[in-house]
Amino acid sequence: MTEDARAALNRVTALAGAAMRGAVAVLGGVAAVAGMAPPLALPVVLTAVGVSVLWSAVFALITVRRGVLTSVMLVDIALTSALCLLQPWLVAPGLRLGGASWVDGLTSMTIVVASIAWRPRLAVPAGLVVALTHSLGAWQDGGALGTLGIHLIQIAATAALMTVLRRAARVADDALEELRATERAAAVVRARRADERAHNRELHDTVLATLTTIGTDGITTTSAALRARAAADLAIVEGAIDAGEPDIDVDLRHQLRAVADQAQLDVEVDLVPCKVPVHVAAAFTEAAAQALANVARHTRVERARVSLATDYTSVLVTITDTGPGFDPTTVPRHRYGVREGIIGRMRSANGDAEITSDHSGTTVTLRWPAPPEATP
Repeated sequence: MTEDARAALNRVTALAGAAMRGAVAVLGGVAAVAGMAPPLALPVVLTAVGVSVLWSAVFALITVRRGVLTSVMLVDIALTSALCLLQPWLVAPGLRLGGASWVDGLTSMTIVVASIAWRPRLAVPAGLVVALTHSLGAWQDGGALGTLGIHLIQIAATAALMTVLRRAARVADDALEELRATERAAAVVRARRADERAHNRELHDTVLATLTTIGTDGITTTSAALRARAAADLAIVEGAIDAGEPDIDVDLRHQLRAVADQAQLDVEVDLVPCKVPVHVAAAFTEAAAQALANVARHTRVERARVSLATDYTSVLVTITDTGPGFDPTTVPRHRYGVREGIIGRMRSANGDAEITSDHSGTTVTLRWPAPPEATP
């Protein structure tokens, strides 16, 4: 089953957060030891670095397996805030002034991961807590407060970025769900078409044969076999009654895009949102697929164009190519592609098709005279 966009976004951002958190902890630990200077005590710094690296490993392990959990995020915020408050004992004074210490890196990363884990209503307050404790730890020993502005920018930027990404993922999921609904409805239509063809064969092979035999006086007396045959034929006739198409509207652009993707040539699409009944969408897509198959089969061009437009009276789909063209009036009647695959298919849905062609190319125009309420 295809992974939803929101689930994929959560998974990718969680993995990225775990990787960044671990990398910052390790690199920060190296920087902490390399930046040792009086009055810092090496055992204190090493202990803090060890706790940070160990926690980063635990954080990464849990996050990779289960995503960014709220409980894990709370521990991360608490640990980072504690390290921020202990800056006078963990960061040399000269590094605190520049805002480039190993604790600064952990602070920034915690702000980023909070936005990955939570929506802005929680991520922003969490980021403010970490930023303020960082400023308080720097202020205790006379450090500069300039990094507070940087952290505030990080809080706003990461919250805004994740909001945009989540909205985009939600839009993608909505479009995917609509496409799935369209595909399900189209599958119902295809199944009904197959049933209709099977019923037609049975009508021809059994019912019509029985009626012909009776009509030509091939049977002059009733019998148990005749009654059984008539009952079976009646069941076939009743089963052939059209139950109607699914009462659902679908977005035609999704169907046409799928047709373009499956074509045996490059297809440029220009599609607008357009809801039509599912049987109309099936007629459009099957006719468009036939038109594109004709382009691939009978011309030497490698590209075609499919466009979808609507107004208040009709839905128009055009398929154009720049091939050598042909004379539609000379197409033999036994050729199914144009006569039934395109024109007949559209007429079966109360639509129509027009084909114009000359030396500069061919245009197939599919039209459905929809009532106003069926178009945007």
